[in-house]
Amino acid sequence: MQDRTINNALLALRKQMIRGNLEGQEHVEALLRIRGLPLPRVLPAKQKNVARRMEMHRIITEVLAGGRMTRVELVAHVAEKRPQVPPDRVYWRTDAALSKLRAKGLVQREGRLWGLAQ
Repeated sequence: MQDRTINNALLALRKQMIRGNLEGQEHVEALLRIRGLPLPRVLPAKQKNVARRMEMHRIITEVLAGGRMTRVELVAHVAEKRPQVPPDRVYWRTDAALSKLRAKGLVQREGRLWGLAQ
């Protein structure tokens, strides 16, 4: 086995141990030090992407098919449908989706109420 392969395996094992809060990290780090490798910073694992393509557009158009709503009501509906999206992000994602739908001419706003374009 090549040294590079062993080094990469040890680095990957260390990363897995840090992210999974597993035991034995000090042993892997000792092996890395013996091999003369630096201990790189390990970033937290990437969050699963909760924004599916066109999902927000679908949710918004479905709810607006039932009648006009304010932005706050839309945000509450989206938050209910997408509990995995952090609450502070739901408003901004809803706002961005409304802007894109409005630019496409699919929704319109009259005062504070949003609805499907005729």
